[in-house]
Amino acid sequence: PRTLIRFGAGLGFAVVALFGFLVYILFAEGDPDHWSGEIAEFTRQDISNPPPKGALLFVGGSDLRQWESLSQDMAPLKVINRGFGGARISHITHYASRIIKPYAPQAIVVMAGDEDLADVRGYRPEDLQRDLDIFVAAVRAHGVKAPVIFVSVRPSPMRKARWLASKRANVLIRELADAHAGVYYIDVASSLFNEDQSLRADMFRWDGLSLTEEGYAQIREMLYPALMGAFGVPVNAEGKAKPAS
Repeated sequence: PRTLIRFGAGLGFAVVALFGFLVYILFAEGDPDHWSGEIAEFTRQDISNPPPKGALLFVGGSDLRQWESLSQDMAPLKVINRGFGGARISHITHYASRIIKPYAPQAIVVMAGDEDLADVRGYRPEDLQRDLDIFVAAVRAHGVKAPVIFVSVRPSPMRKARWLASKRANVLIRELADAHAGVYYIDVASSLFNEDQSLRADMFRWDGLSLTEEGYAQIREMLYPALMGAFGVPVNAEGKAKPAS
């Protein structure tokens, strides 16, 4: 019995410790300073290998951080990938002076928002719209006049409970884009669903959260024609550059 008591006490302590660790992670990741190391690494990269001016600047969280083939997927457009951690919109805004302003981008493509909506502390679609509005204001305050392109918040199997919030958020993001000159919206989320409104299983990894190669290919299929048409050369229905006439 004493052994069982000791085991039970040890198990209870482990559960409490694990809970405390998860709470710490939750709140730590809400602090932009949590990602300061990754931002410092971007600065080191900029010094050792200066990125081109006038490129398309992609900013966001884990989807971008894990999109290793972004440069190849967007060629011949020149791109800079500044995806970090599990960044939220407020984090990107916080670091705008370091990961946006220095690059004098041709346009800013924002792929974020799902981490914001995953916050269990009651973060709403309206809060996301507000934070995106603040982001645009901050970018303009830094003297960056480049177009801002918001990519729709995408769903994931792991966060099924937040699908409705994501759909509502995308409606609000579109409204925000319509209300601001130089702000645009591209829908990629709808392409991740089957006709019966279930998510396409081939789009997501085993964790039910991260994108597969097929998932990134689908995102690229939605983004590339729009970006090429606006900042590159016209593209055909297959998303390939049209030959010069």
